[in-house]
Amino acid sequence: MWQRLSPRARWGLLVALVALALAALDVWWFETYRHNFPFDVDEAGYTTFGLVDYLGLKSGGIGGWWEAIQNQPTFAPLVPAVTSLLVFVKPGLLDGFATLTFFAVVLALAAYAIGERLAGPRLGALAAIVTATLPGTFAFSREYIFALPTAAFLSLAVFFLLKSEGMRRSRWAAICGVAVGLMLLSRTMAISYVPGLLVAALVAILARREGDLPKRFLNLGLTALVAVAVAATWYARNLQSVIDYLTNYGYGSQSKNYGKEHALLSWGRFHSVAEHMTTEDLFLPLALLFLVALAALAVLVLRRLGDPDSRASTWRRLAASDALSVAIVFVLGYGALMTSQNGGDGFTFPIAALLPCIAVLAIKAYPRAAVPAAGLVGLIAAVNLVSTATIWSFASHTRLVSVPGFEEPFPVTKGVPKAVFAIRLQVPGPETVFDRRDEGWPRADREVTGLLAGLYGPHGEGPVVAFASRNRAISSNTVQLATVGKYHRGIFFTQLSAEPNDSVRTYRRQLSDPAFGQPTVLMTTSSNAGDFPPLVTQAYAIAAAKQLGFRRIHTLTLPDGRRLAMWRKRPAGSDQAPQPRQLLQQHRDRERDDDQAGHG
Repeated sequence: MWQRLSPRARWGLLVALVALALAALDVWWFETYRHNFPFDVDEAGYTTFGLVDYLGLKSGGIGGWWEAIQNQPTFAPLVPAVTSLLVFVKPGLLDGFATLTFFAVVLALAAYAIGERLAGPRLGALAAIVTATLPGTFAFSREYIFALPTAAFLSLAVFFLLKSEGMRRSRWAAICGVAVGLMLLSRTMAISYVPGLLVAALVAILARREGDLPKRFLNLGLTALVAVAVAATWYARNLQSVIDYLTNYGYGSQSKNYGKEHALLSWGRFHSVAEHMTTEDLFLPLALLFLVALAALAVLVLRRLGDPDSRASTWRRLAASDALSVAIVFVLGYGALMTSQNGGDGFTFPIAALLPCIAVLAIKAYPRAAVPAAGLVGLIAAVNLVSTATIWSFASHTRLVSVPGFEEPFPVTKGVPKAVFAIRLQVPGPETVFDRRDEGWPRADREVTGLLAGLYGPHGEGPVVAFASRNRAISSNTVQLATVGKYHRGIFFTQLSAEPNDSVRTYRRQLSDPAFGQPTVLMTTSSNAGDFPPLVTQAYAIAAAKQLGFRRIHTLTLPDGRRLAMWRKRPAGSDQAPQPRQLLQQHRDRERDDDQAGHG
């Protein structure tokens, strides 16, 4: 049977088997290393979205599910929505990681489709396996954010663009539009990659002069129309919140907290994107290998253009080539990322995932390099695989090498999962894994949730809770996740911000102004060391709260020894707020009743 398959099918089947084997490794990894351990701030927030979508589906069917998705503003809904379907089948907080594993397989297959078209089945398979074993692929399949699905849909959009043959084939043009729309629904910042796709399509239309030019432009319009129609299923209702968020965090006042300040058109911006791509997505060995491959391709193109007799024909062939289309998407995507100071988490990964497909063209052009290049790639992939498995601390240890011209050293090996790294910036513990002490953080979230449940009003109205701390392990997001998971309802949380300045006056305004929700509960910590910037001075927040009539009703010791204090503003018309011991006893009684109900 194997012999009856075409070379394209045989190599494609090999890629699928490798991708599924890596998917099985991912499932084992997150079941072993993420179960009962803390989520970082973003993971907790996105997981809560998935639970809310699931609860909408459970209580209201498809209509309730759709309404829950529509009522989720600002952050793209596709990944939590898909996760909610898995939760409906088998409830669990780790279903989000299964969603990412699925998209890792999709990305590998999309990479094979592009690579096979550019360089043939064998080199296409090499490109796909390199993509499947990129450090970024491992990293973003093990942190519940949206980089991996975005990369998968961008690669699919590129492949469908190539299949449209310069927008000559209407069906593939429409399918390309579907992929673009789904990419935008996967992550809002993915709009950065749309100009590259548009320009690549225009160049292909103009360079491939055969056929009906008006029809090609109509098909380009069809691609755009389908993409807008797919994306509008959510953006039509939430576009303004997306614009506000992207302009504020991408180009506004908040962007300074997520990247270094450089002029828009500067070596600093170019340098910053390269640093993010190398540090997060590739690591130094692969980055150097890709750099050599791109340099070899540049030499080849310049050599062919150097012949004046064939220069015009070479330009035409280059402009009409699939390789140029992929390169345009990469280059313009890179340029779009340079426009923002915010380096983001995984922003560069979708375009980095296109590099293996471009790099194998160098092997096609220089076939003598095929065997050593394949061997070197295999060695790098094996090292990445062993280090990211986190079963051998020596292999997973971070090893950095300085490179001239760059301030920060680049990793050669780094098996530290991103979520573990995020927590370890503030919470001491093993470099590459969570340990038993870290299990205390989800328990602390549940205890805070139980205490807040005792503060609901007589008609079921929940408290408005402000977090003064910007802690990495316990936050409004992690407590909200515990609340929705346990009680199937949310609490209104707000975050105190050191804007316009870190002062008692600023926090007094945020605790009393209706624009901030007029919080009735405040959470502070005994230390803000290691918090997310901009730091909120806890003493200033406490002073502001006391001036407004807040009093401390409970103190909880966190796993790292800090103390989390809960402050409550005396309700209007109430002579006495609940006493700390009373709240604690109510929480313990509820926990006991829940345990007995579960055992029954």
